[in-house]
Amino acid sequence: MSIFKYKLLTTSSGIIEGEKEAISKLELINDLRKSGHVILNICQVDKNKKFGLFVNRVNKKAVLPFTQELATLLEGGIPIDKSLSILLSGQDNNTIKNVVEDLLNGIKSGKSFAEALANHTKLFTSVYINMIRAGEEGGVLPQVLKRLGSFQERLQKVRGEIISAMIYPLLLSSTGLVSVGALIVYVIPKFAQIFEGMGISLPFSTMVLMGLSRYSIRYGWVSIIVAMITFFLYRKAMKDKNTSIKMDQKKLKLPLMGNLLWKMQISRFARTLGTLLENGVPLLKSMDIVKDVLSNQYLADILSTVKTDVKEGASLTVSLAQKGFLPEIAVHLLKVGEETGNLDQMLLKVADNFDADVEQRMKRLVTMVEPVLILLMGAVIGVIVISMLTAILSVNDLRF
Repeated sequence: MSIFKYKLLTTSSGIIEGEKEAISKLELINDLRKSGHVILNICQVDKNKKFGLFVNRVNKKAVLPFTQELATLLEGGIPIDKSLSILLSGQDNNTIKNVVEDLLNGIKSGKSFAEALANHTKLFTSVYINMIRAGEEGGVLPQVLKRLGSFQERLQKVRGEIISAMIYPLLLSSTGLVSVGALIVYVIPKFAQIFEGMGISLPFSTMVLMGLSRYSIRYGWVSIIVAMITFFLYRKAMKDKNTSIKMDQKKLKLPLMGNLLWKMQISRFARTLGTLLENGVPLLKSMDIVKDVLSNQYLADILSTVKTDVKEGASLTVSLAQKGFLPEIAVHLLKVGEETGNLDQMLLKVADNFDADVEQRMKRLVTMVEPVLILLMGAVIGVIVISMLTAILSVNDLRF
């Protein structure tokens, strides 16, 4: 989606200017022509180019309060256009304000709420838009918005817990790397000058450290360039579907983290599919949406084959079990859900169970990682200090 600035000639108001988000310039031209105005000029602008990533993150956080407030207004019997007008007047964030204004204009021009949301796919996910569409078709939009609010709140909570759990280990690792780097680049060269001036025989460990220090100072930039090239080659390789599937499959087999990553993906799958089914989105359509929600391409590829099986009349749970997509406990729960006609509720229950399991495993992993990092950092710094002290003591021995 891009932002375009336009200038129109109208019969009532003369020349008017404005900005609107659209997939392409051609789509915007076709949309503006429907209003009957004469298009004088259209040009693309990029206000958020410099800070696009930051603005996008702020916008996505603002979706939750927007959803909750809109659900409250609609539950109170206020029409959708009036509700959006109320929300528009209370918006402080200019970017969100522009989005709400565009949604309101879309509703006034005869579009459905889902169609208006489809113009802002960077902000509103396919899950969000399809649930809104199902809510409009079923006449239960306030209830759907309320469930969407709960769905987003739960996802943000899980994401926040994972980020919070990783902050301390990351800070600890960064501090350790900076400390070791400072010793190698600044401290060891000072001692190296002293030792070389004395012309004495140094311990092997001290010579290794001095060699590492010289290499880091002279050729450290080469290592940085190699790391950057490796990163870009990895990103390029991951754009290939087959390579991406193979790499994501290997990630699931990693010790400690592999099972955790798998359960996080299963939780996302179960919660998203359960929420979509609960709100009336057809199963096959829901599976298309869920496949795009998964970040692991190996599991997403399995879902594609499962969808084909379901389309041919196979049971969803049986197909998932045969492909090894779900663990045993989830298979049993979903079988019960299918047999009793409560598949959506069982999917949400599976998601809750896996979220709790992931949270516990993350806490255990962090509890285990913290002392390991402290010991590792202490051991590396200790080796450096002991090596230098050994050299200093050897100098003292020579003097005596």
